[in-house]
Amino acid sequence: MTALAGLHDIDWSSLEQGSAVPRLLARLADGDSSALRDLYRLAPDGEDVRPWVVWALPFLLDLVTDQARPLRGDTLRLVGDLAGADRTWQMAGRTLTAKRTLAQWPALQDLLIDEDTSVREAAAYTIRAVYRLISNPTGDLWDRFAEEPDADVRLTLLRTSVITGAVGGGYELTKVWLASVADTDDDLRVRISALTELMALYNPPPFDVARARETLLAAYRDGLNREPEPVVDMAAPLLAGARMATRQWTPGYHQVVSAIRATYRDDITAHLDLLHEMLAMDAWDAKQDALYEARTLVQRLRGPYGPLVARASELLFDKDAQIRAASLRLLQGIGEVARPSTDAVWATISGAKPFIHQGALIPAVEMLAGLRDDRVLPILERLLDDAPDTRDLHQCIAGFGVRARGLGRTLRRRLRGLRPDLYAERWRFDAHRAGLLEALVSVAPSEAADHLLHEPLDLTGLDRLTRTGRASLSRAAEIRTLLTGDDPALSLAAARAIWFVAGDADDAATVYDQYLDSPAHAVTAIDGLAELNSRATARAPRLSRMLKGRSPAAVKVAAARALWRITGNPSSARQLGPIWNDDQRLRPRIAALWVETGMGTYARRYVQAELSIAPRHNLTKIGLGPAEVSDDELLLTDCRRLLTEKPRWSI
Repeated sequence: MTALAGLHDIDWSSLEQGSAVPRLLARLADGDSSALRDLYRLAPDGEDVRPWVVWALPFLLDLVTDQARPLRGDTLRLVGDLAGADRTWQMAGRTLTAKRTLAQWPALQDLLIDEDTSVREAAAYTIRAVYRLISNPTGDLWDRFAEEPDADVRLTLLRTSVITGAVGGGYELTKVWLASVADTDDDLRVRISALTELMALYNPPPFDVARARETLLAAYRDGLNREPEPVVDMAAPLLAGARMATRQWTPGYHQVVSAIRATYRDDITAHLDLLHEMLAMDAWDAKQDALYEARTLVQRLRGPYGPLVARASELLFDKDAQIRAASLRLLQGIGEVARPSTDAVWATISGAKPFIHQGALIPAVEMLAGLRDDRVLPILERLLDDAPDTRDLHQCIAGFGVRARGLGRTLRRRLRGLRPDLYAERWRFDAHRAGLLEALVSVAPSEAADHLLHEPLDLTGLDRLTRTGRASLSRAAEIRTLLTGDDPALSLAAARAIWFVAGDADDAATVYDQYLDSPAHAVTAIDGLAELNSRATARAPRLSRMLKGRSPAAVKVAAARALWRITGNPSSARQLGPIWNDDQRLRPRIAALWVETGMGTYARRYVQAELSIAPRHNLTKIGLGPAEVSDDELLLTDCRRLLTEKPRWSI
């Protein structure tokens, strides 16, 4: 037992949990694999190692050096775990002592060329523990990687090279090396691992996109992204090292998919080809990554998404729960584009399923409500009684407008039954009442007037009175007192309210006149004049001057719309082409006016150019939500109408 000479010269019993170490080392020397498990159990997980590790390390290294011993690879892996190969940041206490002992061991790098494959792989792993204490570890690993014949060892060498090289001055060189490996290596696992590690680094260098796409799809097909069976025989407390030793798998290829897609830029065909190929695979990870990427694609670019939505609708019934959830998340996040999937989404809702989860509507109900699908109205009415505090419930009801008029009786009953003493905090009562009132005003405005008799006349209160119209005539006198206030926003809101509630066009127009030259409120004032229609005919010359002058673009668009509404002359709409080219944010409003005035002939060249643009008109650096996607889809719909409908006016 040369390797264990001097083992009993140490007072192991004086060390914490050290009494069993001599016996376990002897069993390990005899080839008993269960001794490895027991030594793992004596070590802490993620903490500074215990004193016995420092004393046992030389004996373990001797066992590894002796080529006649069994379990040399497993023993060296244990050494790496004890010295913190999975805790490269830990450079203090007894762990640092263990790392220094290992770094001073001259045989460590020699084991990279050992005849035993398991020893070479364990050596490539163990170097992670000491790379900060030895010179040029990355260069030696790269040299060894080029000569290593075994694919498993090459894989470990690659991952260790990233840990040792992606710091300090080696960061950029490591990225270049990974890109080269990803482009040229013959082993699929090595290539996909190099790609994944490369994409995890900041600002990766150019790579062969066609080769990367081929590698990615092959890795999905071969199931290389699958988690292996969990380790059960190496239980606590040293779990981190055991996981590192066995779970050498790639935790996801979505970064690779994103990087490949980034090279396609605005080529929607290339994007969809990749995603459709992933969705056609019999691999849950490929489908899940494709569904995740598809959401960002739809939110960024316009395109023919019918087949994609149809495939997502099919996957709503996949046997994998994660795929079903990812499909629903995709459809929920793309607004109007998902409308063809409503039947499939409705089919996923069963009567026995709860309609709320953690205080909010389940995604399927919320999505159908967002698309104003009348089939969910009975569900929303039921929830008004069963779970009236459900988050966003009242907002979803309000979105249906008068189409949900049948819910008015339930909303009124809920409003009458509200009592502040039933709520622990007053703000909860106020929020619940405000939600019910907003829903009632939206779905049955004439029936909400009685509940608005004592509402404060702020911006929200005035807006609700405006929507109830003549039913709130009793509050007209109070509204008039706000027409001459100091707050422009409140005065303009009062002017609109006095028109809809009392039909007083003169008082409303007088207020609007005061703010036509205000940079902050001119658009609101002009839109108010447009609602007065022919009753604001006297303001037409002034609006015409604003349209032809040097007014801001938004003011000119509002003036053109108002002139059409007031005079019935569509000629003002013919002057908006330059604004269309200069300000894409105003295009939805201009397109709606062109549709309203039948300006298809004049608008043809503008809308044809718009339909040829790939990015959405309202795209921001942080992407778009479902509402913004729907807004852009509405713009595209108006553009198509201008091309297909027969124009009413010549240029």
